[in-house]
Formats: sequence, C-alpha cells, structure tokens
Amino acid sequence: MNRISKLLVMFCAIVLLAGCGSEETVQTQDEIIKPGNTTEMLNADQAESLRKVNKVYVNGLTSITDLQAEFISKIKIEGNLPLNGLTSLTDQQAESLSKVESLSLNGLTSINDQQAESLGKTETLFLDGLTSINDLQAESLSGVNVLSLNGLNSITDQQAENFSKVPIISLTGLTSITDQQAESLTNVKELNLNSLTTLTDSQAEDLSKVEQLHLFGLTSITDKQAEILSKVQFLEISETLQTLIDKYKKQ
Repeated sequence: MNRISKLLVMFCAIVLLAGCGSEETVQTQDEIIKPGNTTEMLNADQAESLRKVNKVYVNGLTSITDLQAEFISKIKIEGNLPLNGLTSLTDQQAESLSKVESLSLNGLTSINDQQAESLGKTETLFLDGLTSINDLQAESLSGVNVLSLNGLNSITDQQAENFSKVPIISLTGLTSITDQQAESLTNVKELNLNSLTTLTDSQAEDLSKVEQLHLFGLTSITDKQAEILSKVQFLEISETLQTLIDKYKKQ
C-alpha cells in the first residue's frame, strides 16, 4: 500500500471521516502511515473513495498539515465543514480549503491578504473570530455568497461598499454604522445587524430596501423610522418595536 492509500485509510478509519462506505480491511496503526515523500497525487480510485464521504468530524482539530487540508478539500461534503479549532492557516491550506463550498473558520483571529483571496473563492464562509480586516481583504471576501464576520466591531466605508456585493452577510459585531455604509449595504439581500442599538432616519430609509433585515438589537425607533421599516419584506426586530411597526403595516 503506497503512502497516499495509507493516508486515505487513516482519514477514513481513524482520524477524520465517517461514512466512507469502503469495505477495505483497516490496517493496524503501525501500518497506516510512515514517513515518505509528499509529492504523490491521488489516483482516480482514491479520489472516488473520497467523493463517497459526506460527513467530516474535524471541529476539535487545533492544527492540520497542508496535506490534510488538501485531502479535506477533495471531499464532497453535505453542509458546512467546521474547522473552528484552527487558530492559524498557511497560505497553502487556505488555497486548498477554498475548494470547500461551506467553511467555518471561527477560530482564526487574523488572516493575510493571500489567504483572504483564497478563502474568497468559497460559497459560504464563517470568519467570526476576525476583529478587523483591511480593505483589500474585504474586497477579496466579497466574492462569497454567504459571509459571516460577526467579530468585526467596525468597518470602513470602502469595506461596506465591498460587502454590498455579498448576497447574505452577517455583521453582528457592529454597534453603529455611518450613513454612507447604510447606503452601500442596501444592495445586500439579507443583512444581519443585530447589535445596532440606534438608527438615523437616513439609515432606516436605506436599510428598508434590504429584503431580509435583522435589527433585533434596536432599543427604540421613532414613528417615522417605524413607518419606513414597515416596508421591509422580512424584518427581525424586538417584539416591542414590532408592535409599533405593525401599526404602519396595517395602514
């Protein structure tokens, strides 16, 4: 058994995977993996075996190798792949994991520009551990369809403009936004700003154009803002404020 086959058995039977569907006899731990070169590639049969996997249990991992990231990226996973135990990534790992459709990396507290460019190729991405990003990284991440950056406590106007390209975005770490940012975010289909505590009339007007809007953190709104927000197709807001908004929906 070559090294790639041994690694495949290790992933399917020992470390990461469930539901491989293989009836191959499992080798002893001593047989599973030995040092060797890492230049081998998956052959067609090995790749097909990986495609049969639909569940991966890796959330407790605190580190992975570049080769393991490559293996994980070849699995056709149903739903989200949680790798929230990872606190750092190499550029190569980020590039490999960019092939995963839905990815959670909430343990990361920072990424570099190259990693942001790679991760921006995924369909769904959770990076709730990031407390700040630069404008270039925001531009790279704007390529995903669903983006969660709940650890950010502030964004620039340029970042808001970049995020306007993301259909679904969650920014629950923001307690305030500027009028310019609100105007930019009107292009988002679903927007989660559940930590905002106040809105200006201008912001309410702009955000009312969002199809699905989450503003559960608002503590008070004016009658004018209630009338404006009553236009939102789907609005999540506190029960107290919902009563005021419903008054205008009935008019």
